[in-house]
Amino acid sequence: MITRRDVIKAGGLTLCVMLTPEGYKVLKAQELPKRYAPNLWINISKDNYLTVFVNKSEMGQGVYTGLAMLVAEELDFPWERVKVKPAPAGRAYVDPKMGIQLTGGSTSVRNMYEVLRLAGASMREMIVASASKSLKVPREKIKAKGGFIMVEGKSYPYGDFVDLAVKEPIPPKPRLKEPKEFIYIGKSVPRVDVPEKVEGSASFGIDSFLEGMVYAVVERPPYFGARPLKVDATSAKRLPEVIDVFPISTGVAVCGESFWACQKARQSLRVEWSESFVKGWEDKDFERYFLQKLKDKGEVVRVKGSPQRVFEESPIKVEETYIQPYLYHATMEPMACLAWVKEDECIVYAPIQSQTWALEAAKRISGLPESKIKIMTTYLGGGFGRKANVEFVAEALEISKRLKRPVKLIYTREDDIRSGYFRPYSITHIKASADKNGNLNSLTFKIAVQPLLGGNASVEGVANTPYQIPNLHVERIDMELPVSVWFWRSVGSTHNAFSLETMIDRIAYQTGQDPAELRLRLLKHNPVAYRVVQTAMEKSGWGKKRNLGIAYHYSFGSHACHVAEVSLEKGKVKVHRVVAVIDVGPITVHPDLIKSQVEGAIMMGLSMALKEGVSFKDGGVANTNFSGYEILRMDEAPKVEVYILNSKREMGGVGEPGLPPIAPAVANALLWAYGIKVNRLPIRL
Repeated sequence: MITRRDVIKAGGLTLCVMLTPEGYKVLKAQELPKRYAPNLWINISKDNYLTVFVNKSEMGQGVYTGLAMLVAEELDFPWERVKVKPAPAGRAYVDPKMGIQLTGGSTSVRNMYEVLRLAGASMREMIVASASKSLKVPREKIKAKGGFIMVEGKSYPYGDFVDLAVKEPIPPKPRLKEPKEFIYIGKSVPRVDVPEKVEGSASFGIDSFLEGMVYAVVERPPYFGARPLKVDATSAKRLPEVIDVFPISTGVAVCGESFWACQKARQSLRVEWSESFVKGWEDKDFERYFLQKLKDKGEVVRVKGSPQRVFEESPIKVEETYIQPYLYHATMEPMACLAWVKEDECIVYAPIQSQTWALEAAKRISGLPESKIKIMTTYLGGGFGRKANVEFVAEALEISKRLKRPVKLIYTREDDIRSGYFRPYSITHIKASADKNGNLNSLTFKIAVQPLLGGNASVEGVANTPYQIPNLHVERIDMELPVSVWFWRSVGSTHNAFSLETMIDRIAYQTGQDPAELRLRLLKHNPVAYRVVQTAMEKSGWGKKRNLGIAYHYSFGSHACHVAEVSLEKGKVKVHRVVAVIDVGPITVHPDLIKSQVEGAIMMGLSMALKEGVSFKDGGVANTNFSGYEILRMDEAPKVEVYILNSKREMGGVGEPGLPPIAPAVANALLWAYGIKVNRLPIRL
C-alpha cells in the first residue's frame, strides 16, 4: 500500500499534479496543503529509478505502459529504469477530467496525457536547475538526456540532484517537447507488465493472501430480483471446515477454511427465495415484453427536422426491428476480492476498475473514514466494464465485517454469470426513408432498453451520429426489470451501431447504391470521418469482391470503420479478413497498444455477433458456463489489418471504438453476398 507519507519518506524528488480553474498545477510532495488533492505522483529516486504511480487499472490494455511513457518522454528517462505501481484509492488520485478514479470509457491516455507530460517536464527543469547550481554551470550549457545531466563532456545521473531539486521552485510553464523531439511517444516500447505476467509473478485478484484469512462463496437466487426469506443451513454447518452460513444483501454467504469446503457446504443449503417479476420467464417472455413496451411513448432525446412527415412523403421507405440479447462480460478472471474489516482499519485487495466506488462501498460498510481504508488494485484478468461494478467488493466487506476476519470471496464461473450485470437486452425499431435519388432523408430510431446511469448511454452513437441526416428522431424507452445490467465494452454503441449501420445498408440495397459511397455522402461535411471510410475502402480493395461488408461508427472520441470479408460454409458464417481503420486524433502514443486494442475489440465484437447471448430459464441464467455460453474460438479468428490515422482535433479513445462496427460489417456482407437480412444477434442462419 502506497501512502503520501511513504512517498515522502522514500526520498528523491516527488511531484504531483492537480487541476485548478487556471489549469494544471504542479506541486512538490513537501508543499502539499492540508486539503490538497494531487492527481498523480511521480518520483525519481537517488539511485536513478523513475516510479510512476498510475491511477488507472491495468486489465491487459497496456495502460501502465502508455501512461508511464508520457512521464519518461518529458524527462528523457531510460525506459529500462522505469517502474510502475498502482496508485492507492482516494480523492488524491481521481482522474482530473472525470472527477473519480475510474478506468473506462477509453479515457486513460487522453485524460492523463497533458497531466503526465506536464509533471515530467516540470521535474526535468527542476533537475536541470539544481544541476546548474550544484555544478556551477550555466543552464544553457546543460543537457538532460537519457536520465543523465550532460555537461562539459561529463554525465551525472538525475538521482545525484534530487535533494537539491526538491528546493527548486516549480516552473510555471515548463517547456513540453515538440513532436520531432519525441523518443518514446509514437513508438511501441516494451510493455512494463509483460515480464511478470510471462514469468508468473503478476498478482491478480485471486492471488491475494492475508494471514488468518478464510474463504467465502455466495449462493445466489435462481431467478433475478429474489432475496433469501428462509435459510436452512443445518446440514451445511455440520460439514468439516465450515465456519458460518448467513444471509447477506445479495444472497447467502457460505464461509469456510477452504474454498472447496465452501463449495461443498453450499450444495447442502435449503433456501426459500422471495418472488420476482421475472420468475418463470424464458427468452420468449423477454422478447414479448420488450416488443409490447416498444409501443409505449418514451423519452425523446433528439429531434431534427420533420422525420415523420418526410418518411410518409418519401418514395423509398425501410422499416426494421432489431433484437439483441443480454451479454455476459466473459472476463478470463471471474470476480474475486480479499477484504478485512477491522475496528480501526479496512483493507481490500481487488481487481477493480473503479477505486472510487470501491472506496465508497468500504466507507459505507465499515463505517470508517477514508483515512482508515486501504484499497489495493491488483492486475485485472479482463474487465470490459464489469469490474467497475464493485458489488463483489461490497459482498466481501459485508462478510468480513460479520466474521471479524479477513475473507477471500471467490466467484466460480457459474456465480459470475448468474450474478448478472450484463450488457442490456434491447429491441430497436427504425424507420428510414430516401428521396428518388437515393439520398437518406429521414431516420426515426426508437429503442427499448434498461438504462445505465442516466439513460443517455442507451442512445449514444445515434443521437450524436456524424451522419448528416436532415430529419432525425431518437427516442428511448427505459425498461424496468430486476435483471442486473451494467456497462459492457463500448456501452450503448454495441447495440446501436449494429442497428444503425445495417439500416444504412438496407437503404443502399433497396436503392441499388454502393453502401460505402452512401456513407461518404452522409459524411461529406466531416472530413475526418470521410477519410476513415475512404481509407477502409482503399485498404480492403472495396468493389473488387462481392462478399465484403462495411460499417462505420463514431464513439468515445474516435472514428472507426471496418470492412469484413465473409462467406457461408455449410450454413455457417465464416469471417476471413477484417480491415480496420481508426482515427484517434492528433497523437499516436503507442502504435502496438492501439493495434492490439482494435484487434481485441474486433474479436470480442465478432464473438458478440456470431456466438454470445445469455439464455434464460425460470427467470435465471440457463447457460451458466462456456459449455452453453459460447465465445469465439481461436480457429474462428479472422486475419485482421489495423490502420491508424491521425487528425488535428481532440484526442480520441482506443479501447472501445474498435468494437461497434464489426457486427454490422459482417451482417452487411451477408446482405450483399447472399441476400440475407440479419435483424437479430447472435447471427443464426
